[in-house]
Amino acid sequence: MISLHRLTSAEIEPDFDELYRYAGFARQKIDDVQIENLAKTAVAEVSEKMNCRSVYAKYSLEFLPEERILFAGKEIKSHHLMLNLHDCHSVYLFAATLGPGVDKLIQKESRLNPAKSVMLQAAGAMFIERYCDLLQDFFRKEEGKNQNLLRPRYSPGFGDVGLDIQKIFFELLSCQKNLALTLNDSLIMSPEKSVTAFVGVYNQN
Repeated sequence: MISLHRLTSAEIEPDFDELYRYAGFARQKIDDVQIENLAKTAVAEVSEKMNCRSVYAKYSLEFLPEERILFAGKEIKSHHLMLNLHDCHSVYLFAATLGPGVDKLIQKESRLNPAKSVMLQAAGAMFIERYCDLLQDFFRKEEGKNQNLLRPRYSPGFGDVGLDIQKIFFELLSCQKNLALTLNDSLIMSPEKSVTAFVGVYNQN
């Protein structure tokens, strides 16, 4: 069963340390008032434009020989995903996005103020990761009712899990219908500030 999830911007606290990391700054070295003000402005503007939504589903897992993983009739061969999902009995697939408003904001500023655009990019990356963290917290609370725990999320594009695996997420979760999320021929998602990921579920006993 496919489910939808959303949070308001007020429910997502910004993480300035992560923002500076994405922007390429070491937080402990930031003593420039102009940079700090630019970061605060970027956070405020991205927060105003973002519409945090996600779609997810949970599937039973089966492990096959030769590092193959089976769920929802889909088979993936991956050493790294097998390691991530070891001992799991099921897996969440989710797609999350900040929505198109953030992309439009960044594109506009990239023409007018490149320095600000960099900070907006960093704020968008920080906020989508924060949203994914909170979504995973939601899964963790639900699974805790059954004494289950979660593995760290694992996204296509890392290790030996290619970006082509995005197609499975789009098919199973109906991302275009449910989130207006699209996947181009280069396997890049739009809106850009979007994430797909696996989250394994295992029993703590």
